[in-house]
Amino acid sequence: MTFQHLGIIILLGICGMAGYYLLNQHYFAIEVQVAPDTEKPLFTADNVKSTSYNEQGIRSHTLDANHIEHYQKLEKTHFNAPVLWTYNYDMAEEWRISSAFAVLENSRYLMMKENVRIFNLLPNAQIKVITTKALTLDLTSQDFWSETETKITGVGFQTRGQRIKGNFGSHQMELIEQVKSRYEPVIK
Repeated sequence: MTFQHLGIIILLGICGMAGYYLLNQHYFAIEVQVAPDTEKPLFTADNVKSTSYNEQGIRSHTLDANHIEHYQKLEKTHFNAPVLWTYNYDMAEEWRISSAFAVLENSRYLMMKENVRIFNLLPNAQIKVITTKALTLDLTSQDFWSETETKITGVGFQTRGQRIKGNFGSHQMELIEQVKSRYEPVIK
């Protein structure tokens, strides 16, 4: 009988320790909140497409990228191989802007770097292609500027300048400093 009592006591001891362990692990456990590492992205994504609309509900731009990394504390998002499409009020594609890399700051300023190419997609546009090394674009106002050499190619002309500023919505652009142009007659 003593072995039977000893077995029951050992079994009750094991059950008590298992119950105590489970209560400590699940019921009495303190949740620890880990602060995100500011040097690492909060999230990453591949093959992303984002569309934004203005206050009137009209599509204003679409941004595609092969890869993004969002840093919440810095309020920056990094894009690899971004392509930005802007739209006019008729919802037609107006401009296509691409680069090798871009950084979005404060959800408003898109800084595109390395091999920036801007294509005017409207059928009767006089300006066809703009190329530069870097471009900053205000996504809200559609203002843009570049402090790098810029080349504009259009119907019957080609123009270069050291800097550019303008607005995609109004189709107004200004080349600044050391502007050189070449014009050729358009034969119809």
